[in-house]
Amino acid sequence: MRDRLVFFAGVVIILLTITASVEIAAFFYTTYLAKRYGILFYLPQITEDYATYAARVNPVLGWPSPQALQKKRDDMIKMASGAGSDAKQMDRGFPIAAYGDSFTAGYGVEPEHAWSNVLGDMLGCHIANYGVPGYGTDQTYLRFHDNTQDESKIIFLGVLSENIQRNVNQLRNFLIPSSQCQTKPRFVLDSQGQLWLVPLHHLTRENYEDFIKNPDHYLKHDYFVPGGPSGAQKLGFPYTWSILKAHKFFYDRYVLGYKSYLQFYQPDHPSRAFPLTIAIIQQFVREAKERGKHPLVLVFPTDEDFRVYNRHLIYEPLIQELNKEHIEYVDLGPELLKRLCNRNYMDLFLGGKYHHFNGEGNRLVAQIIFNYFKARNYLPPTFQQTTNPPPG
Repeated sequence: MRDRLVFFAGVVIILLTITASVEIAAFFYTTYLAKRYGILFYLPQITEDYATYAARVNPVLGWPSPQALQKKRDDMIKMASGAGSDAKQMDRGFPIAAYGDSFTAGYGVEPEHAWSNVLGDMLGCHIANYGVPGYGTDQTYLRFHDNTQDESKIIFLGVLSENIQRNVNQLRNFLIPSSQCQTKPRFVLDSQGQLWLVPLHHLTRENYEDFIKNPDHYLKHDYFVPGGPSGAQKLGFPYTWSILKAHKFFYDRYVLGYKSYLQFYQPDHPSRAFPLTIAIIQQFVREAKERGKHPLVLVFPTDEDFRVYNRHLIYEPLIQELNKEHIEYVDLGPELLKRLCNRNYMDLFLGGKYHHFNGEGNRLVAQIIFNYFKARNYLPPTFQQTTNPPPG
């Protein structure tokens, strides 16, 4: 009898040891994924207090604050009206404006090397750049919609391939970990395919901490909310069970190696991200035309698009739909590949943690758009070329 008890006790100890080891390994692995990527497991990393959040947040757009938007506009006016000897030759009416995210903004390089300023030098006019890092197509449209002071005649809508994820997201922290609480609005499509705005969720001093800990209690329209349809999970004990609950997400992302936004371009994806993105672009284009402007969609590729490139880029369904809807666009991906020849695509990107275009990448983007303008006679006499663009 004693021998049997000893045997069973030994078995129990071995099982507990194995279980504990697996759980410890699962803890470290899931915590690493949550801190590094954020998209599979939600681990609250927000350290911003409510007062700071409330002072910073834009009640319509999420970020940046109204004060920051006004400062950026004031800086653009100063740049166009007096800074530098070339400024006197520039059209002060902002004949072109650009809306979008960090790729549109030219993030990562000095302002003079950003594609919009390089293109402005080629055209001999000032380009007002309203790009904001982290924006989805939804925030981009809302910024254009609210910017009634914009008198530009040509409007660029910058669309980055991975924007499609942002368009079904309400808390950016689900996609990229941050110490800030990065809330955002989003649109949804009704059964008739009409756009409806889900405004920024109202946070108060009383519910702020609970929102950070339990965002799933508040965000009913975020595809990436923990426990929601994406398969993402709130990180917690038992950690092995967290992995099991996230098995589909985990398998697709880390076993099959799907890029996070690849499947969102499928028209039947449960997020409905693709038809939603198309509807937002259509609304932007429609409103731009109603305001007497000439809209032009600029489709920006990421370095990941080039890495997995195989005859077609990830966002090819978007290009097909733009053609179908007769929406004018410039697909920068293939044009950049043409100019690379046999060089590595990373020659156009910043290294390290920055995945944006470097100076050469920005210059080529400007050159591609300039050539597009020239081929279609979008260069009226007032747009005198002040510099000779590189041959393209």
